[in-house]
Amino acid sequence: MKAKLSALAIATLMSTSAMAVDIQWNGFASIVAGQTLSSGESVYGFNDDISFDSGSLIAIQASSDLGNGLGVTAQILSKGDDDWDPEFAWAYVSYDFTDSFRMLVGRQRAPFYMYSDFLDVSYAYPWITPPEGVYSLPFDTFDGVGFIYNASIGEFDTTTHFTYGGNNNGTQIAGEDVEPDFKDIMALSVTLNREWLTLRAAYAVAESTIPISSIEALAAGWSQTPFADIGDAIRVFEDDGEFLELGFQIDYNDWIVVGEYTEIDTGDTFLNNDDSYYLMVGKRVNSVTYHITYGADSADPLNATEGVPVGVDPALDFLVANTNAATASQAEDTTFLTVGARWDFHDSAAVKFEYTDFSDDLDSQSDAGLLRMAIVTVF
Repeated sequence: MKAKLSALAIATLMSTSAMAVDIQWNGFASIVAGQTLSSGESVYGFNDDISFDSGSLIAIQASSDLGNGLGVTAQILSKGDDDWDPEFAWAYVSYDFTDSFRMLVGRQRAPFYMYSDFLDVSYAYPWITPPEGVYSLPFDTFDGVGFIYNASIGEFDTTTHFTYGGNNNGTQIAGEDVEPDFKDIMALSVTLNREWLTLRAAYAVAESTIPISSIEALAAGWSQTPFADIGDAIRVFEDDGEFLELGFQIDYNDWIVVGEYTEIDTGDTFLNNDDSYYLMVGKRVNSVTYHITYGADSADPLNATEGVPVGVDPALDFLVANTNAATASQAEDTTFLTVGARWDFHDSAAVKFEYTDFSDDLDSQSDAGLLRMAIVTVF
């Protein structure tokens, strides 16, 4: 049904374009092939069977200037990871109060990361996809209102982006398909740019409810014991979460250096707090960009069952064992090293090659090598 409705929306937009001459059409696409190099390995959605789905996508965007500062933008995105089902990634109305102050209302991109504005446009950055650990929030769009203000401070051009809204799109968390409810998402990002230097910071808060069935079952079990507070602690129910991002970019002559650091604080829930970072160094040589990226992700498990007596009650022992297993599953201590090359063989297309060496210090069985290739374009 969703695919049929999206198809109808596309047809409606196309028929409208025949009557409105000021509609601008754009699009982008990524066709990605990848495979891990040894049997049984799996990383970033790839395994030892070659796949053309993970990371592949195509999008069409329509925008219209209605005059007097009013505009409309809609983007329909179809991803291989989602069986190529089309959906509205963006759908908002914009209004320019001045040349420097814009308001957006509707579905739009949340300003979490350095590359948030063109997160799905692989043509806009060196990698095939941005580093997974840093770019790991379960959502990157929201329905609500945003304000963008551009100004100059000394020798820096600045962009301040504030957003407020919510998101309840289905996603996968802790290995389950869930329908979370993120309310009162407030995000503020500030970007400063001066010639070859860009500095950036972002902060966001949200009230999160994530109904993970295995955790809900454990919480129900704890509610029948004197330790009901443990069940309340591990559930993600109307919990306040925080997100912090710091980033920089140096683009000087033919060299490019990019780094980002993120912190995710989910409070005392079974979803552990997470720290991630990456640093990329690249060099342009004619039409080819060579790059190398190192990154790390870490998360300490929540010790929710401390103080619960063990060996007294089999039911309590069962709850303790399964709760500890659930929280331990969210622990993380991984690093990766990616080397790659991008060849701009066309004015609006590029070919990318990457090899990633992924290492898991908590489970060496998860160590993997991943080889990817992509053709990316804008149109």
